[in-house]
Amino acid sequence: MTRPLVIAHRGHSARYPENTLEAYRAAIASGADLVETDARLSADGVVIASHDPDLTRIAGRDAAIAKTSHEDLEAIARSGGVQLTTLAEALAAICPHRQALIDIKTGDLAIIDAVLSVIKELGVLDRVWIGAREVLQVAHATLTVPGIRMLAFLPDKANPDHYAAAGASAFRIWEGNLDGPVAARLLGRVPVWITAGGNGTGRIVGDVDSDGLSAILTHAPQAVLLNNPDLLTGLQSRMAS
Repeated sequence: MTRPLVIAHRGHSARYPENTLEAYRAAIASGADLVETDARLSADGVVIASHDPDLTRIAGRDAAIAKTSHEDLEAIARSGGVQLTTLAEALAAICPHRQALIDIKTGDLAIIDAVLSVIKELGVLDRVWIGAREVLQVAHATLTVPGIRMLAFLPDKANPDHYAAAGASAFRIWEGNLDGPVAARLLGRVPVWITAGGNGTGRIVGDVDSDGLSAILTHAPQAVLLNNPDLLTGLQSRMAS
């Protein structure tokens, strides 16, 4: 069986704080093929690598990213002992070594324009994928920057044809939906990327054990997103030998 592409969810988040330079570098060292990072806009238009809409979970403060300046967000994160990373910093760390997957966390077009600006400024168009949940975002990105690679994070009951027509060239499906009608329609026909854990599994997003991973691999996905890339890259077995 050919190993699928390994996507490190928020970096090597099984061992290091998510969306930090440390986590990204550890994912690269593990042999992950792609390193995933998140994208949200601060109040002053800086793209922040954050999954959550605020800093409550990671820094113990409920500062909303969309309503707080980048400078203030960094100060709040530091006071909580956390390193906050911008998308530009994340891509600068990842893209010389691996490809990056940017998970767009809001449904507006302003975030797409801001992310595309960072990508163009860094000159990493051929090193990134953008993951979006809104058809309009996919269409806007591909029209604005022809050649940008788009991954459709398919919402429940979404029509994949709409995303394909908008320019998506790969499709994300939850592990918990692998027995559903959308998966049956797409698997074996188009590039499918599977996110371990999350919806319908009773596990946090990206969490999976060896048995669960083996079950995912029977579906022959093009890529698997998980918190511990070592499970797929074989680093653990090499270290034990």
